[in-house]
Amino acid sequence: MVTLSYARQVEQRINDLLAQGNIAAASNQLQNIARNDNGAGVNNVYNRMYNTVAAANNAANQVAASQQPSGGGGNGGGNGGGNGGGGVAAPTVAGVYTKREGMYLVTYERMSDGTQREIDRAKERSAGDDVEAMFTNAGLDRAFVSQLVGIIDGLYQGNAAPTQGQMLNAIYNSEPYKKRFAANETIRQRLSGGQGRPGDRLLSPKEYIDLENTYRTIFQDAQMPTGFYDAPDDFNNLISNSISAAELQSRVNVAQDALQKADKATLDSLTKYYNLNQGDLVAYLLDPTKAMPVLEGISKQAANVYGMNSRSDLERMYESSKVGGAAARQGLDVGKSMSEEIVDQGKAKQADEAFSIAGAQDTDLRRLGRLYDQPLDFKDLVKESLSLTGGVDSGKKRRKLASKERASFGGQGALDRTSLRKAQDV
Repeated sequence: MVTLSYARQVEQRINDLLAQGNIAAASNQLQNIARNDNGAGVNNVYNRMYNTVAAANNAANQVAASQQPSGGGGNGGGNGGGNGGGGVAAPTVAGVYTKREGMYLVTYERMSDGTQREIDRAKERSAGDDVEAMFTNAGLDRAFVSQLVGIIDGLYQGNAAPTQGQMLNAIYNSEPYKKRFAANETIRQRLSGGQGRPGDRLLSPKEYIDLENTYRTIFQDAQMPTGFYDAPDDFNNLISNSISAAELQSRVNVAQDALQKADKATLDSLTKYYNLNQGDLVAYLLDPTKAMPVLEGISKQAANVYGMNSRSDLERMYESSKVGGAAARQGLDVGKSMSEEIVDQGKAKQADEAFSIAGAQDTDLRRLGRLYDQPLDFKDLVKESLSLTGGVDSGKKRRKLASKERASFGGQGALDRTSLRKAQDV
C-alpha cells in the first residue's frame, strides 16, 4: 500500500522532471502509484499529478502542431504569404510545471516566448497540518495550538517546504512550548549538564498531558481541596522530579493511611475545631509548601476560620485535634482552646493520663461544686494536673471545697487524698 509520504515524494520528482521539459519521464513516474485503495490522501495526490502530466502533454502537442508546415502555395503562394502575412504568431504553451510557494502549490504554463502564466494555485501544507493535528489530538487547548500553528506558518513564509522534523524543532525551541512543558525543559537542562536522575526522560506532548491527567485523577480520588494540584503549572514539580504515577499513588496512599489510623474522635475534633476535612490534611502531608497557600486562601474566604499563617499552624491544629480526640475517648469535651493550650505547653503526651484521672473524678467534682455553689468539674483537675492557665486557682478551689466537705462529714470526703493521689497539688 502506497503511503502519503511516498506519494508526495513521487509528486516532487514529477514536478522536477516537468520543469526540465522531460514529459515522458514524468509520465512514467505515475506508474509508481496505482489508483487503488491507498486512501483519499494518496488518491488526491495521484489525481493532481495525473492532471499536471496531462496538461503538459496537451501543451506539448499544441506546440508540435503549431510547428507543422501549412499545405499548398508554391513560390508564389510562399512569397505572397510572406509579403501579406507580416504579423507575429501568438505564443504557444511550451510546457507545464508546478512549484511550491510558501504553503501553496502553484502550477504554471511555460510559453514559447519565454513567459509563463499561473493556471492553478492550491493550498498545500500537509506537513503543517499533520503537526497541528498531532498537538490537537494530544489534548492541548485550542489557544495554545493556535500559537503553535503561528510558528508553523512562519516557516512556510520563506517559500520553503519545511519538513515535519524542522517544524517540531522550531516548536520545541519556542518560548510558548517551553513554558507549557516547563518540566521537560528542567529535565533537558539536567540531562545536558550530566545531572540526570533515574527515570529522567523527555516526554512527548501526549505523554506529558496523559501524565498530568493521571496525577489529577489521583488527587481528585483522594478528595484533595480545590486548587491543590489541579492545573498544569501545579504538575511541573512532580514531572520535573520524574515522579511516576505509581510513585505518586503510593505517596497519596501513605498519607491517607496515616490519617486513617487516626481514630474518629481525632478526625471529628479536626472538623469541629477547624472545619478541616481529611483531604485537606492529605494535601498537607503530601506537600506542605503547596497546601498551605491553598488552605490559607480558604481561610481568608471563610472569615479566617482556620486562623493559619504558617505551616506550623496546621501542625498545631492537627495535634490539638488529637488532644481533643483523646479527651473525647474519655467522654470529655475539653474544647478547642484547652486542646491548643495543652499542645502549646508541650503537654500533649501527658494529656491522656490527665483526662483519664479527671474523667473518673468528674461526677464527684461536679457534685462538690454544686454542694458549695461553685463551678467545679474535670477541666479544673486537668488544668491543675497539667499546670495550665488557671491551674493554680483550680487546685486551690478544689482543695478548699474538699476541706469543707471533710469538715462537714467527719474528715472523710468523696475527693479524699487517695482518690486524687495522681493529681498535682499546686
